Amino acid sequence: MTKTNRVAIVTGASRGLGEVIATVLAERGYHLVINAKMAEPLHRVAESLWNRGVRVVPVDGDITDASKRGRLVDAARDLGGLDLLVNNASMLGRIGPLADFDVPSLGRIMPVNAGAPLALIQLALPLLKERRGLIVNITSDAAHGAYPGWGPYGASKAALELITKTLAAELRDAGVSAVLVDPGDMRTRMHQEAFPNEDISDRPLPDVTVPFWRWLLDQDPQAVSGERFAAQKEDVRWLQQV
Repeated sequence: MTKTNRVAIVTGASRGLGEVIATVLAERGYHLVINAKMAEPLHRVAESLWNRGVRVVPVDGDITDASKRGRLVDAARDLGGLDLLVNNASMLGRIGPLADFDVPSLGRIMPVNAGAPLALIQLALPLLKERRGLIVNITSDAAHGAYPGWGPYGASKAALELITKTLAAELRDAGVSAVLVDPGDMRTRMHQEAFPNEDISDRPLPDVTVPFWRWLLDQDPQAVSGERFAAQKEDVRWLQQV
């Protein structure tokens, strides 16, 4: 691949972290296929990315919809291939104790946060193998923290973490790499939903992760495959090279 024909898929790209990631990729010359549930904000982001001189295909719709996932991969194929897949789309669900949790709701949270990313990866694998591409799955410290009220969301992210690490091991010989990125607490809509009565203005905006993304894009994917990175915290694996 060359710097002028790299292609990436980014889900959850209509605002917040997903928009930041897509913008960094556009700055690096990646052509983009972006996804989010709502068409209007997604097309707003697409327009801003078009202004950076790259090709952008917005595909709105629920990532748990198999037809939408198919459109994402087809669009990447039409752009020339796939070098990077970023599974950023996520669902918080209700914050509250597990003793009172509506268990059937797991049938929505798990598909969004773990099932859909794996299904999209499976569909994209032929293209990723051709380019020896990289899978980036966005996780959370809730996957390890056992925070009261965050059990279902944390469980879904824990599932995604094991899926990612297993994929990294299984796909190494095929030349496809996979990493986890915990972006940390940020001033986003989803984070505000988790703390509806609190002022979260002390949290940084998602732009705080930009140095990490720039670093990651400069790495040999095989050299970092299987790793879990904290995009805001001091991490000798990447901060010493920024």
